[in-house]
Amino acid sequence: MKKKYCIGLLFSVLFLVSACQKDFLERNPLDQITEEKFYNTAEDARRAVLAVYAPMQAVNWYGKSWMITEIPADNSTTGGNDPDFSPIDNFTINPDNGPNAEFWTEHFRLVTLANQVITKVPPIDMDEDQKKAIIAEASFLRAFAYFDLVRIYGDVPIIQQVPTLASDLQVVRDPVEEVYDFIVADLEKGIADLPPAYTGLDLGRATRGAAQALLAKVYLTMKKFDEAIELSREIIAEGRYRLMDDFAENWLKETTDNNAESIFQVQYAGCGPVGTGNACQAFFAPWGQNITRNSDGWGSQIPTGPSIDNPGTTVKDIYEEEDLRKYHTIMAPNDFYPMINAQDGGYTYPTEGASRSGISIKKYVIGGGPDVCFMTTPQNVHVIRYADVLLTLAEATCRRNGGITVTPDVVEAFNAVRTRAGLEEVGSVTTEMVFEERRKEFAFENQRWFDLLRMDNTIEIMRLHGKNMQEFHRLFPIPSEERAINPKLDQNLGY
Repeated sequence: MKKKYCIGLLFSVLFLVSACQKDFLERNPLDQITEEKFYNTAEDARRAVLAVYAPMQAVNWYGKSWMITEIPADNSTTGGNDPDFSPIDNFTINPDNGPNAEFWTEHFRLVTLANQVITKVPPIDMDEDQKKAIIAEASFLRAFAYFDLVRIYGDVPIIQQVPTLASDLQVVRDPVEEVYDFIVADLEKGIADLPPAYTGLDLGRATRGAAQALLAKVYLTMKKFDEAIELSREIIAEGRYRLMDDFAENWLKETTDNNAESIFQVQYAGCGPVGTGNACQAFFAPWGQNITRNSDGWGSQIPTGPSIDNPGTTVKDIYEEEDLRKYHTIMAPNDFYPMINAQDGGYTYPTEGASRSGISIKKYVIGGGPDVCFMTTPQNVHVIRYADVLLTLAEATCRRNGGITVTPDVVEAFNAVRTRAGLEEVGSVTTEMVFEERRKEFAFENQRWFDLLRMDNTIEIMRLHGKNMQEFHRLFPIPSEERAINPKLDQNLGY
């Protein structure tokens, strides 16, 4: 582990060869380039910052991050008794847990690559505006990684430079407050210097809107509600993004990638080298149904339902009959999906169900095809949708105002999400209503655990759901292998 981490820190430019993804990440191989011969031109800078996205695209990040961001919460449970993520589900996780270690490693791998860009690009002789944008892009991505890290682990080391010696890896954990200040500074740089949009081969790279939206969520988490409200309103007023007319358009293969609702997505290209395709379908598609036309589709994460969880608390219980989101979120008995393997007449979910809860996840399940291979589809992963901005505005306003708001533009934003789902408008909004709407809107999108952490009654909710959550379970353990490398990393209480 130490060897891999040091190589990533000292020679991360060699990693760029494995990072080509969709169009904007395609570039010539760099395996014959040494660090001394790199970082000399504007094209070198561009290729280096595109490589920073690679850890996000890896199976161990957005392919499997649901193990950390969804499984502990009340929407999801495990499809079986996997020794890696069953302990996460039942709050018996220990510091040796594999997915937890992978989560830490991939996030700090991105930090390493971002720091390489932030450190090496400034001396390059190139257009100054382009240089600022590239440094801001790396800063945005670093902030994104740290926002996950601080919410999962609490205090984490703030690393701003590329270490040159093994001793440089002996770092202590910095306080949560300092980590958030660091994140805010990086995102402010992004807002100042990132372009408003990209086109052509660069479509999908981080933009100013992505930095604004992420910073609004950071402020919401920090309970800086006025700042979150201001940023959300700025994004809405600019008019660059909009809700897709039909919620389904965010999940249909033909309309989902980089659509009008997308503020930031992880880009995928389907069949190709490891890391170029979205692995979510492999884990979400129900077991034994041959949906993917490959030897995957394991039903590893399944929705909670009253047949195995406390009735009234599960994700199956929360959708009204008229809610259009349910069909595209959860597969229920006898649901017919003409878009899944349309060449074979579509797919009907079994009458008896195909999981131990009797339902399965629909999001990211698109079926087989020429660009679908083992653990790989071309569909992008949603990270920030415009619906998130609208509900961030609603949540921040409610929480600032003591739990309720009738402010016209806030109620309008909230109703836009509801009416798109086929639900009636409301005249006022409460904090509880926002969290309920978020649960339905973003189920299985790596949001629910973080939403629960912002709620005052998290432990009560989880215990109603039948999970024996304790206060210290709000944070995950620092991986034992990281503490073996760096004894200065103290462990979180309870582990």
